Amino acid sequence: MIDDKTIRSMLEGMESAAEEALRGDATFYHTLRSLKAEIDSDPRVQSAVNELHAGGSRVYSSLVPRIKIRVRTSAGEISLGEPTNAEAYSSAPVAHLTHELRSAAHAVMIRGRYREVLDQIMNQAVESSERFESIAAQVEKAGNEIVICLDLSACARIRETSKPYRRATDLPSSTGPLGRLLSEQDRKFLQDLKISAADK
Repeated sequence: MIDDKTIRSMLEGMESAAEEALRGDATFYHTLRSLKAEIDSDPRVQSAVNELHAGGSRVYSSLVPRIKIRVRTSAGEISLGEPTNAEAYSSAPVAHLTHELRSAAHAVMIRGRYREVLDQIMNQAVESSERFESIAAQVEKAGNEIVICLDLSACARIRETSKPYRRATDLPSSTGPLGRLLSEQDRKFLQDLKISAADK
């Protein structure tokens, strides 16, 4: 039987190996960009970001993929802790619009065609990773079950400014409505995928 501390260490290794496998997958990168474009063009998403711009807020754009792995043991389920990204807003309208933006983006991902494709690409990449399979075999040999999930974080980080944004209805095509302040791990993963998280 493997103790919890060892399983958590193996979870870190499996998640790292899975992300490494995805970094070299061009199909995953192109599909992720297609999903982000679909989110950016959604009318409900565009409405929320335009209202934020009209009220003087700036939106930081990103779509962050993470691979989360859980191990089911006879004593329960073990997973790594969630990263903390505390956000505070100085006004209720901004908080409301930010929630609306996230909700709209999530709805696009749920009903869109790209989510299932991304899941398939992830599973194939993970299965081809010798490092992942080596660790997973040890976990499963001890009688545990591994559950793999692709988590797509489409969140919004908003910066309120003193002046309204005057071109809310005439945005450059490269401006994305989703975003947040990324952790160093997120930035490295996006950089490896050649995805820009530039301030718009």
